[in-house]
Amino acid sequence: MKIRPVIILFFCILFVWGLTAERDRVEALEIGLHNSEQMPKGKEADGLPNDFILRNNKIHALVSGAQPFRRANMTTEYAFVLQGCLFDLDLRGEDNDQLTAFRPGGEGGYMSFVKIADDGSGSGTAVIEAVRTAAKGDGLYTRHEYRLEQDWQYLLVSSTYRNESQEVKTITPSPVWKGLDGEQTVGNIRVGDSIDPFDKRGYASGPVKGTTLIDEMALEPGEEKTFQVRIAVADSPLAAYGVLAAAEGPTGEVSGIAKDSAGQPAVHASLLVDIDGTRIPHYPDAEGRFSFRLPTGDHKVKFEDIGRDPLEKQVSVKRNSAAQLDFAVSKASTVKVAIKDAGGRPSPGKVQFIGIDGTTTPNFGTDYRAHGGNHQYQTHDGRVTQQVPPGKYLLRVTLGPEHDIVEKRIEVAREQTLAVEATLQRSVDTKGWISTDYHAHSTPSGDNYCNTYDRVINLAAEHIEFAPTTEHQRLYDWEPYIDRLGLSSRIKTVPGIELTGSGQHFNAFPFVPDPLSQNGGAPLWTYDPRINAIVLRNWGTPSLAAGSRIDALANARNRVEPFGGGPDRWVQANHPNVGNVFFDRDQDGDRDGGFVGFEELIDGAEVWSDEILNLSPSYAGRRGANRTFGWLQMLNQGRHVWCVAVSDAHRVFGNGVGGWRTYVPSSTDQPGDIDHAEIIRNSKAGRMMITNGPFLKVTTAEGLPIGSTVVSAGFIDLNIQVQTPNWLEIDRVQVLVSGRQPEQYNFRKDVNPGMFSDGTVKFDEIIRVMLQRDEHLIVVATGENSNLEKGWGLNPYGQMHPVAYTNPIYVDVDHNGFQANGDTLGYPLMTAPRAD
Repeated sequence: MKIRPVIILFFCILFVWGLTAERDRVEALEIGLHNSEQMPKGKEADGLPNDFILRNNKIHALVSGAQPFRRANMTTEYAFVLQGCLFDLDLRGEDNDQLTAFRPGGEGGYMSFVKIADDGSGSGTAVIEAVRTAAKGDGLYTRHEYRLEQDWQYLLVSSTYRNESQEVKTITPSPVWKGLDGEQTVGNIRVGDSIDPFDKRGYASGPVKGTTLIDEMALEPGEEKTFQVRIAVADSPLAAYGVLAAAEGPTGEVSGIAKDSAGQPAVHASLLVDIDGTRIPHYPDAEGRFSFRLPTGDHKVKFEDIGRDPLEKQVSVKRNSAAQLDFAVSKASTVKVAIKDAGGRPSPGKVQFIGIDGTTTPNFGTDYRAHGGNHQYQTHDGRVTQQVPPGKYLLRVTLGPEHDIVEKRIEVAREQTLAVEATLQRSVDTKGWISTDYHAHSTPSGDNYCNTYDRVINLAAEHIEFAPTTEHQRLYDWEPYIDRLGLSSRIKTVPGIELTGSGQHFNAFPFVPDPLSQNGGAPLWTYDPRINAIVLRNWGTPSLAAGSRIDALANARNRVEPFGGGPDRWVQANHPNVGNVFFDRDQDGDRDGGFVGFEELIDGAEVWSDEILNLSPSYAGRRGANRTFGWLQMLNQGRHVWCVAVSDAHRVFGNGVGGWRTYVPSSTDQPGDIDHAEIIRNSKAGRMMITNGPFLKVTTAEGLPIGSTVVSAGFIDLNIQVQTPNWLEIDRVQVLVSGRQPEQYNFRKDVNPGMFSDGTVKFDEIIRVMLQRDEHLIVVATGENSNLEKGWGLNPYGQMHPVAYTNPIYVDVDHNGFQANGDTLGYPLMTAPRAD
């Protein structure tokens, strides 16, 4: 044997061994710009420089540092920062963090310091400590210690409280976590599941034996108490439970595989184990394999998977032994839908599964999921594979309101895989316009748990073409997600924000985010909406350009091109309380002008609703103040604001995108080529049409668009056209004259049948509006005798009447500039407090 190959092989083995040994050792480290790639990743991952990492051969975790304003995200907690808390926890080497935050002792507020107490290099134990001194804690000393050792699949968290004051202090020893679903308690162990079980990540928390956790207790002067809890992560709630159960008492391992007769793994199945009367789920992996620990004794294990026969077995678990438990399951009843466009290319779309002829409409899972949520499946690439219970179904395939619906009746037998094709026809001609949604969210916003990929798929499946990124309280960018899904030719985005607080919210875009800065480098919210509007207009991401989050002048001088603020930035007021913001600033019920001048500082406001024709300050269909009526009142007082409609989506089903949208003119009909600056310019000019389905085009006889100011004596001619797909109807077109509904401009299908058609173009007329004074004109098209149920199924959006309306056209009749008429439309101007 030649010696050189042997030496090379030896050094290769040594190198691999060295890498493995380095990877497996216990360590604690602080994150900086130089090693930020070391941070855990996943749906809820939220690390920044100056946070701290603990890791061993089983798990990795991230503890927040003591940076100013440190938070996980907006609504982890509104009231305080979260320093020295556990933000991320996942299995080592996997990027699947699902935990928003774990707060030992309900921790919240500023710590004196967070630091590494032991980096693990010598002791084999890594420790991070977060301390609030008695001086900072108003006499109460607090210390949280996060400890990790080799082979632990959990963190040991010790919380020490010492009352150094002369008065009784109250402490709250029980931990608080957020971001999980399906929470259950078995004995003293609490388990939580991922919001979407398909993410296959579970957590468990419980006190160390001998420790009793209570929600609240009094600490006498000089008294000290320490409480210890463990928090574990695994690939399911049951597996996480087993980790802590093994740390507390005798357990054994159960493992096996779940496959059907064709060798296909049951990857979406649940194994439900009854422990002390509580059923805790576990999920097979991509190969159908599973493994978890259970307390010793006999346990019933139930197999469940939609579209397969349920099974139940019993397993006997002995201490420190391994039990084999395999499931030979039935084949899944499955529907595969291939969605194509008119050219035969794969197309995004949405498929509803409606049970018929005695078959129950199925529920596929969480409303946050695009691929099988509630009774529908949304796809970005035209491929749908959905397991269903055997039965008869009506499939409804849609792609927003520009395409006709495809309906197919199917019957799926037990263990059958049924293939279906659907070709979507784009019937509505929107050339020169693009569909937008200026307000939607995914999990980085903190007040929802919709995976960002699911949100992007949702946008594609509802045919939204321009969707700025507007996560709560942080500058963020969806473009990488759009690119990874291959949707850059279908959806355009720019980085943006929803700036949020306990008052008026704002959306603004575009910006340049800084991913390694708190909130992406976003500004801080303040109560006066005028200040927020000014700050957003000029904000330049100070962490990227040597500016300051505190010194507005320094920030304004250091803009980042091309998104450095100024006139090309869009700033909108979100879901405003019209009575408060525009008429009643102190919310005492007396009109004081609100925040005077606010309308001059914004580009638009979310004052849309389906009750544009309800001339009442209260909604007819739901509780609350009718902000659309308030908008009409406001316009009549000369307080000009453009209306914009959005989804404000926080889920995929029930509150997803597509129910409302705003159409804006565009020189290109190709979403990938959209110029965001052009869209912003057109939006600022009021060239926006509001709709939940119908496509409404209105121009003057001279071709001037909505949003225009027209000088005209005595009359104005309006070209009005309404188009709908085959699943929508409109039966009324109304021209509002300064908010009023003159009967001579009220056109109904039953009264004026010659004006309405049954094809895609439902209405196409030139309407002459006679005027004796300056007026603003808004055109409304609606279906008073129909709803949107076909396109939305069980979604609450389906119960709305179809409605579309324009922003105003201002008509200057006396040629001396437009003058508002001051009409309050039969009611006093709206005031606060907010009724909704």
